[in-house]
Amino acid sequence: MAGGPFQFLFNENINIFFRNIGTPLLDTLFKALTDAGSEPVYILLASIIFWCLNKKMGIRAMYVIFFSAYLAILAKNLFGMLRPPTYLHKVTENEFGFPSGHAQVSSGFYGYLGFRSKRTQIIIVGIIAIFLISLSRIYLGVHYTGDVVGGIIFGLMVAFISYKSESGFLNIINRQGRSTKYLIAMCLPVVLVLITSLQGSLLKEQIELGLVMGSVGFGYLLEEEKIRFSDVKNKKQAVKRAFIGILFLGLIYLISELLSLINPIFIYVRYGALGFSSVCVVPWMFTKIEEKLNVKNRPEYE
Repeated sequence: MAGGPFQFLFNENINIFFRNIGTPLLDTLFKALTDAGSEPVYILLASIIFWCLNKKMGIRAMYVIFFSAYLAILAKNLFGMLRPPTYLHKVTENEFGFPSGHAQVSSGFYGYLGFRSKRTQIIIVGIIAIFLISLSRIYLGVHYTGDVVGGIIFGLMVAFISYKSESGFLNIINRQGRSTKYLIAMCLPVVLVLITSLQGSLLKEQIELGLVMGSVGFGYLLEEEKIRFSDVKNKKQAVKRAFIGILFLGLIYLISELLSLINPIFIYVRYGALGFSSVCVVPWMFTKIEEKLNVKNRPEYE
């Protein structure tokens, strides 16, 4: 536990206060908020941005999520700081507590969107979301206040560095040949998984992140090469895309969940399938559906 002037941030009295004022309704609310701050939810949100708003922003937001999550794993093992006592936990958590992964990924995601869009509405929504998700981790007793403060700081650092360095990084990537791009997309997550695994045991979360990151990178390059679907032209098109995309990914999740009951290996297949589908299969579906609609709406005689 940290000492000195920051010791109050790692005092369990704050967690005890929230436990004392807790109710079943608040428990349900904060569990829902903490679920909303998980990596799969943010990947879905980034996918919706990819489909319905801006393809470039969506794919970059996904990588910010991946890097934020990996940095959180590295930092947790590096600092080795324990969570609050288990009697305060209202949800099951393992491993170390500092920094909070939920706070870090949330601030990385919304921070990047805020830096890139510079829109007041997005910044306000991001601040509220980061605050509520971070508060949920304290209320549920699985993080000290210092854990979420550290997560927010690290997440905003990832967001700012990503925003400032993306143009230079993309210039380097764009100068590479086709094979090199695919090699980078597939090898980068492997390297990150290996680095994090050197700190201890290979966690299920690290493998899942690696699979999603690798499948997203491969799928995006394939989409850029073969499909090249366009950004939306109006709100009606955006709503249709969001509905189709969420429905399709939900179907993949449901099928893989049922298959995992037969063999746990399908849990890992799920993440690869969801990552690839979000940036390649679903955009391909959009292009085919929209092509048919355009033909159908075209005047018979021009």
